[in-house]
Amino acid sequence: MKKINFVSLLLMLALVLAACSTPAEPEPEENTPVPAEPTDAPDPTAVPEEGTDETDEGEDEAMDGIRVCQVTDAGGIDDRSFNASAWVGAQRAAADFGGEAQFLESQQQTDYERNINAFLEDDCNLIVTVGFLLGDATGAAADNNPDQKFAIVDFAYDPAKDNVLGLLFATDQAAFVAGYAAAGATETGVVGTFGGIQIPPVTVFMDGFALGVQYYNEQNGTDVQVIGWDPAAQTGLFAGNFESTDDGRSLGESLMDEGADIIMPVAGPVGLGTAAAAQERGGVQIIGVDTDWTVSSSEYADIIFTSVLKNMDVAVYAAAETVNNDAFSGGAYLGTLANGGVGVAMDNLGDMEDALMGVIDGIIAGDIMTSPSGEMLEGDEGALDGGDDEGETMELAPVNVCQVTDAGGIDDRSFNAKAWIGAQEGAEMTGGEAQFLESQQQTDYERNINAFIEEECDLIVTVGFLLGDATGAAADNNPDQKFAIVDFAYDPAKDNVLGLLFATDQAAFVAGYAAAGATETGVVGTFGGIQIPPVTVFMDGFALGVQYYNEQNGTDVQVIGWDPAEQTGLFAGNFESTDDGRSLGESLMDEGADIIMPVAGPVGLGTAAAAQERGDVWIVGVDTDWTITSSEYADIILTSVLKNMDVSVRDAAIAVADGSYTGGAAFGTLENGGVGISMDKLADMEAELAEITEMIIAGDISTSP
Repeated sequence: MKKINFVSLLLMLALVLAACSTPAEPEPEENTPVPAEPTDAPDPTAVPEEGTDETDEGEDEAMDGIRVCQVTDAGGIDDRSFNASAWVGAQRAAADFGGEAQFLESQQQTDYERNINAFLEDDCNLIVTVGFLLGDATGAAADNNPDQKFAIVDFAYDPAKDNVLGLLFATDQAAFVAGYAAAGATETGVVGTFGGIQIPPVTVFMDGFALGVQYYNEQNGTDVQVIGWDPAAQTGLFAGNFESTDDGRSLGESLMDEGADIIMPVAGPVGLGTAAAAQERGGVQIIGVDTDWTVSSSEYADIIFTSVLKNMDVAVYAAAETVNNDAFSGGAYLGTLANGGVGVAMDNLGDMEDALMGVIDGIIAGDIMTSPSGEMLEGDEGALDGGDDEGETMELAPVNVCQVTDAGGIDDRSFNAKAWIGAQEGAEMTGGEAQFLESQQQTDYERNINAFIEEECDLIVTVGFLLGDATGAAADNNPDQKFAIVDFAYDPAKDNVLGLLFATDQAAFVAGYAAAGATETGVVGTFGGIQIPPVTVFMDGFALGVQYYNEQNGTDVQVIGWDPAEQTGLFAGNFESTDDGRSLGESLMDEGADIIMPVAGPVGLGTAAAAQERGDVWIVGVDTDWTITSSEYADIILTSVLKNMDVSVRDAAIAVADGSYTGGAAFGTLENGGVGISMDKLADMEAELAEITEMIIAGDISTSP
């Protein structure tokens, strides 16, 4: 049994922005650490008073001065956005704790390692690296220098590193609120957004914005259109850089020409070009990102509708404070609407304030989803409890989440691992702990569940259809114990068990349609681990998606390995043996299949290995995005059928924390983002796939036999 105090995953936010540096006098040589007085800080935003909260205890324990050293991403210390906001926090911490702050600017990615190494030689107490793209260089430096403390903005490591604190921000939450507000304010019925580069730290803003508009439409019977980004297809408009204001001007003008009267550019200084064009055009408003643009870009204050605030200065300051107070620990901190780590500027939104507060409350309670896939990096809201109240979880009771895996183990890179992410997220977000027990065989289910009952877990999460009987019996015998179970629900429902179900047939149908359009041999294949409904539902959707492609296009693509009408097909008989995956995959390839979807957890990795060796064969991943979780096979992953168990498990834990937990069942669909597919390699079919997705959501296409 393990206890983990870190929540991971991938992907969150790093605007890599370009601008000029402002070195202290005299001008230093290139790549020389630049000390700067806090009063000389770039002023991207007024520093909030609550961010400077000091305690007598912190002063008593403080070091004899602290050196905070920041490595910027491209864009420079004066970018009026990402790098500059973090720098405010670094300087304020140095001033408050009697030390100094320094920075080194990265002009390009090759500068990251060199700048970090320069600070390693300079005896910095805390090295702050700014941005998603510095993840590899920071991780390598941390591994090689275990006594050096680091904080990195918009990145976290899995497994966690004891000497690195990831500073993460749920900007989709705040952008959702901004999107809702924009939908309520538009005069043309069209709003727009675009990004700098298509990376998760950018698209997470765009996801939230678009979904906020959609939610406004649902609640108000309107039809406001979002142009520039499709959160379902993950496609849209990008400048390709974070530097060119000319690109920002041209992209903004394009959106305005299509009718957009409110635009959110997620592109750092590129967005200033959009603001200039909007100001000249008239009748168009801008939504700023990262900082309050009425302050950091005050020349455009008259056209700033609102700003999506990402309080990096507060997080950096708090990280430095934990170093100063000898309370630093690695892992991840998550800034949310609940703890004030993200937010929206409300100055111009007075007419909608009541409605927006209702939306904010719904997001905090977990009743409103702000991400299309749920694949959002989460962290420990209490990780920075070194003196900054912004970083504490005050509104949720701590929840200890205890997960019992099915066979395959916690590191299966599939459904056990995915659920474990959610268990950790839920525990961390509420200030509790996450634990797991691995089941090696079915006889372990009851024993592991009972061990957690004796440990008085707040929520026991059991993972998998096969744990249905053991979970049900334990729930009946312990009516005060709350459970959640993945891929199972009870009839009649149990008050103390929440079943977490997923319409994976919907997403697999889209993947099957895509596979039928991509095959060169006219044959695609699938197989399962064990013939149980949570497995065959994938295979049903996949096969029916191929059939639908044939009907619509007059083709005759064959599916081997599964017959949805007869409910017969190919199964490994387990979820563990990669050797079985290899042999089953080779059998399908020998029959002509050039695209294969293994629905068998780690067994499928054997299929991927065989496909990679054979060549000219694609794999469709399941449960998670295999280009991330099994990145060694990224070159042969056509798409992945995403089953967002992490989101459902996390939300169950939050429901326990806020008192809204009830038994019954929660269902993840294409419509609510509980399931989906990865689109990276499907750009040529994106319009068709988006149309099919809409038809499935509307009920016009049946995805189940």
